[in-house]
Amino acid sequence: MTTMQAGAAIDVVAVEKRYGQRRGTANVALRDVNLNVQSGEFVSLVGASGCGKTSLIRMIGGLAPYTAGSITIDGSPVRGVPQRLGFVFQDAALMPWRSVRQNVAMGLNEIAKTLSKQEARGRVDAQLELVGLSQFADYYPRQLSGGMKQRAGLARALVSAPGLLLMDEPFGALDAFTRLRLQEELALIVSESSTTTVFVTHDVDEAVFLSDRVAVMSASPGTVKEIVTVDLPRPRLGRQGLLDNRRAAELRDHVLRLVMEDQEARPSRPA
Repeated sequence: MTTMQAGAAIDVVAVEKRYGQRRGTANVALRDVNLNVQSGEFVSLVGASGCGKTSLIRMIGGLAPYTAGSITIDGSPVRGVPQRLGFVFQDAALMPWRSVRQNVAMGLNEIAKTLSKQEARGRVDAQLELVGLSQFADYYPRQLSGGMKQRAGLARALVSAPGLLLMDEPFGALDAFTRLRLQEELALIVSESSTTTVFVTHDVDEAVFLSDRVAVMSASPGTVKEIVTVDLPRPRLGRQGLLDNRRAAELRDHVLRLVMEDQEARPSRPA
């Protein structure tokens, strides 16, 4: 397994993903995908449904194989799930029989043996405070709102201080106001961490607000068609104020045009 230090660097080179079909044919989902993510960088993947965003992030995380090309983390090929990897899905996937504190502590699994009970509890408490759940530490998932569940999932992903955080539509199922609030909270957390983040989203505003760069993917087969540098100042702690500024609007419109080109040219299909 690959072992990462804080701020992992990712290199995706000429990656292809094929799915076998009947009669010996193959569906090419991704072709010639190239992407470099620098240490500590926040990169979002956006694109029309079916462009392979989720497939790509799963391959980076060692959760799915690729057919050709190479993916390395800190120079080491990805073969299976890397150690010290944080993953946040659209569903927080909390264990319903465990308290919030116990769920977050599960994220220490790989390093738990290196920590005393006091150190482990201290790490969990620090993450709960960071995501604003300290007073809900003894609650169970059924007692939490959707946004609180996602906060708990994020705390679980970050508690081991991973070098790489992968997030696949983590706010997609939330109402608009909760989503906006969690975007701002994530921006604050990222600003205080050296963790490298790859973030999948359909929300162009969200991508521009959070990212250092946005990788726009085209579909059929999926590839990275353009990488847009988000040259806006950090820290970005007020989403509405930032996205009201002229440069942010220009970036948002440019990314949206790139995405819409594919949606207008091809019929959409499920992601």
